[in-house]
Amino acid sequence: MNPLCTYLGYLFVSYCLVEKGDNEAVAASTKSSKVFNIEYQWQYVNFTWPSYADYRRAVTRKHYIPENVAITGIKYYKDNIYVALPQIRKGVPVTLGKFGLSSPKINPLVEPYPSWDYQLHTKDCTSFQSVQSMEIDKTGIMWVLDGFRINNNTRCPPKLVLLDLNNHGKEILSYIFPKDICSVHGGHLKDIVVDDSNDGFAYITDNSVLDPGLIVYSRKQNRAWKLRDRTMFDEEDSSAFTVGNLTFRRLAPLDGIALSPSQSRNKLLFYSPLAGMNLYSIKTKVLKNEKLINSGDWRRAIKVVGKKQSQSDGLIMDHKGNLFYTLPPLYGVGTWNINSDFATSKIVTEDKNMVWTGGFAFDDKGNLRLLTNNINKFMDPTYPLSLTGDFMFKIFRYFTGTKSYLY
Repeated sequence: MNPLCTYLGYLFVSYCLVEKGDNEAVAASTKSSKVFNIEYQWQYVNFTWPSYADYRRAVTRKHYIPENVAITGIKYYKDNIYVALPQIRKGVPVTLGKFGLSSPKINPLVEPYPSWDYQLHTKDCTSFQSVQSMEIDKTGIMWVLDGFRINNNTRCPPKLVLLDLNNHGKEILSYIFPKDICSVHGGHLKDIVVDDSNDGFAYITDNSVLDPGLIVYSRKQNRAWKLRDRTMFDEEDSSAFTVGNLTFRRLAPLDGIALSPSQSRNKLLFYSPLAGMNLYSIKTKVLKNEKLINSGDWRRAIKVVGKKQSQSDGLIMDHKGNLFYTLPPLYGVGTWNINSDFATSKIVTEDKNMVWTGGFAFDDKGNLRLLTNNINKFMDPTYPLSLTGDFMFKIFRYFTGTKSYLY
């Protein structure tokens, strides 16, 4: 089949860019779990439209520009993979969606979640505007970060929304962040981990170049506070690196975040700026103490864990204290057990097919999934995106025999 079609079409022709034999190749690659194997991949992302007329209308009015849609976050729950698709560029009609594990391996269609009604209604700020990431706790509550605000695609304030996945995605809480914590003009809520102690806390990275920092949200108090420190800014000697023949030169402060396992007596939060080699940690009991944060004395609790093999985007921890971290410039993933010296950290995979290792998700069967997404191309406004037939987004599966830090 020709790598480009005259039009993308609706459900029946949504795989028009696929070359003959690609499905067989992916199927073969997912048989083994001893290495990172491709499980799903997209040349572009399409959706389960209400009707063909809705699809055509979106394309005609440029509400849907296929090459502009990017996947930035993935999470697993009950045989579904949930995906975040922020409005990095124009033409993104859905910002939170899902697909089932039984979906096709090539260009699986994404179903808007919880529904089309929640997606990108510019005059209704209660709808999702631009979701960057999310976490799903043990009870099936999804903590959604609707906080990608580094362009002018929405005037709605950044917010945290909690959805009950066991009740059709019913909204149970929506918290709007105050302007002094995350601005509608330049805020970038990047990643989130959930601490189920003391009625629930969330720790959130704000990747904003204007006001980077670590946000603490207390569900019991329904309020948030923010920590700012030089360790959350770019490291000068790590600010330029190349991935996929494109040099990343943007300011890139605080990004990845991971939490030690739930059974830990003294939980630690780990974080790292994107443009940085250092990994840092701080005790969560410090983060929860708002009075201490306001005093400024908390900064003495920050520890330098060590230098990673390269810059990192996403981080994730399993229930045994194994930290996995992406290494985009090396097209790889590193790992380290927090109970040992950081000198024991190692690279577990390097693969040129992993163009920008971005984020992770654990399932309940001992698998770790990795998203690669070419995100540097989407974030560079001068980069000309087009439908070429290349696979832009891939999800790899790797068997660890472990579960999420939440367990």
